[in-house]
Amino acid sequence: MRILKITGLFLIVMVLLACSVSVNVPTLSAGETRTFTVDEPLSSGVDLYKVGIEMGAGRLTLAGGSSNLIEGEVSYNIRSWEPKVSRSTDAFTIKQTNTDQLGIPSGTIKNQWNLRLGSVPMELSIATGASESDFDLSGLSITNLTISDGASKSTVRFDTGNPEIMGLFSYTTGASTVELIGLGNSNAQEIKFEGGVGSYTLDFSGFLGHDMNVTINTGVSDVKLIIPADAYVRVNNNGALSDIDVSGTWTVNNNTYTVGEQGPLITINVEMAVGSLHLMQK
Repeated sequence: MRILKITGLFLIVMVLLACSVSVNVPTLSAGETRTFTVDEPLSSGVDLYKVGIEMGAGRLTLAGGSSNLIEGEVSYNIRSWEPKVSRSTDAFTIKQTNTDQLGIPSGTIKNQWNLRLGSVPMELSIATGASESDFDLSGLSITNLTISDGASKSTVRFDTGNPEIMGLFSYTTGASTVELIGLGNSNAQEIKFEGGVGSYTLDFSGFLGHDMNVTINTGVSDVKLIIPADAYVRVNNNGALSDIDVSGTWTVNNNTYTVGEQGPLITINVEMAVGSLHLMQK
């Protein structure tokens, strides 16, 4: 009797598999390119702004140079991707919705953001989907910075100093390639970097006026730490990683790597189980 039941169930499964299954997948149609203009003035009597940027998949270019709080253009050709803006006296958010809808692209999809920030003190938050991003934050007055993205290729630069002390710089990413350049100029007291599978470069060049604490937590990845020749740095390997390559005059004591002897101290705690870590003194 048990054999008969199993045989019957098997026949039912085979019949179901033999049936043709039709799935209707919607088409994501590209239309004419539209331009959304951003031009937000400063408010009187505000000492600190909160600025949020939330973009779906696409390309985001961000720099300084605005005399306003924020200005620029968003070019897109999916009608439902028109950005939404919310504004109060001391806060501004530009957000794109409906970018996670499923569909087969019909035509070339365009979603390109070119934005410029003012030099006023601000807390800056940026979130993107799968993207290609170029952030030149040189000389901007940022007190806290949060960046999160999906699969991406991103560069963040601080070519000149941040005049404000940045309490925290947090970066969370997925499978991606990320370069953080001029972290000494960021004026950050604490940096937290969390990544998945990818290639990550953290360059600590620039002027550092105080101690800095850095935490790096990644999956299977290739991580490069570029250290200025005159910097005082201590790297603690807190994970199970054994593939560590060093160049320069490092002193190694168990799982701690030290270079330099004086000046503000950069303490870097690394949590990696698999991958490669390169300590490069330049």
